[in-house]
Amino acid sequence: MANGFIMDMLRAYRSQRDFTDALILATLVQCNSAPVSADPVLQRRYATFGATAPESLRRAISINAIASSLDLPFETVRRRVKRLIADGACEVVPEGIRLVDATLHSAHHRIALEGTYETVRALYWRLKHNDCLQLMDLPQSHGPGWSNDDPPVRIVWRAASDYLLRMMEHLLPNFPSLSRAFIVLGVFRLNTEGLPDMMRGGEGILPEDHVPDAYRKPARASEVAAMLGLPHETVRRHLAALIEEGRCVRVRDGFVVPAETLARQNVVNAWGANFRHLTRMFAVLSELGVLGLWDAEMAAESTAA
Repeated sequence: MANGFIMDMLRAYRSQRDFTDALILATLVQCNSAPVSADPVLQRRYATFGATAPESLRRAISINAIASSLDLPFETVRRRVKRLIADGACEVVPEGIRLVDATLHSAHHRIALEGTYETVRALYWRLKHNDCLQLMDLPQSHGPGWSNDDPPVRIVWRAASDYLLRMMEHLLPNFPSLSRAFIVLGVFRLNTEGLPDMMRGGEGILPEDHVPDAYRKPARASEVAAMLGLPHETVRRHLAALIEEGRCVRVRDGFVVPAETLARQNVVNAWGANFRHLTRMFAVLSELGVLGLWDAEMAAESTAA
């Protein structure tokens, strides 16, 4: 579920850009919004689309810090940030780079915010329906009564951005490049998006405890390329390397991340990190009253049905 969520988040961020630009923007969001994210009062004050934090509360970040966070070459980030500045997405200030007001109020940004909000809410409802939230021991939801007509999209955007970047910190050290890491996630997303939630696999972490490979839908290189906004040849080249590394296998109709790979200790460790970061995200949303709003919506839908 979380892997699909990560890929949906990436799609919301990148719009017409490729996934590397999307992650650079996510890093900008996380750093720029850090002063607001650290203060519950400011979180509630700047919660909805119309309530944008002032420039004085948007902390800038250096190109070097972005490169270090994403494990990308400095020159790659510098070149891409220069293009984002030319597009009007961000600006240079004495302290570094920050998003501009026009971007934060734009129609494209609103679509991204609302798309992220819907994606996080859908994940929450899905996890709750499958009894996954009980293990998180989340704090009781409280806070202001948000309105469905003006939901706290900026709170959810900040929390989701923080989750995404924290997961990158655990994923990237396991791969030689950012592209290869996301190609694996893309293949796995396509392999599993048709599996019903009731197909949980066993309780252990051995290969035989996983959903059998035969149930995974093969992913085509063209599908992965379209998902990430990458050239087909780039994806094809990385898939060949991933096969050599034993992370993917080629089957008749495409590529599969097999149970043998999913049972590796570094993957199991990533699962543990993912659970902690999901818990952190939903704990923040609970404390700020967002989960209370979603629970009320779920209850209203159940009553109407």
